[in-house]
Amino acid sequence: MHLTELIPLLKELSHTDKLLLIHLLAAELLKESSLVPLNAQNKIASIGLYDSFEAAAVLTKALAEEKAATHG
Repeated sequence: MHLTELIPLLKELSHTDKLLLIHLLAAELLKESSLVPLNAQNKIASIGLYDSFEAAAVLTKALAEEKAATHG
């Protein structure tokens, strides 16, 4: 599947699912880059945004600021 096929599907995701997708993609990139500690590799799937309210709040604020700067 190509990215151009995924984009319309991704736009339909809920806000929470989009944040979880970002988390999953970041974890996959870290794993592929060998930047994830060995003891954390099995924990990646169990880590959720529910455990990181502060990080989610920071990300939400950054996204809102970016949207305001981009769209006025």
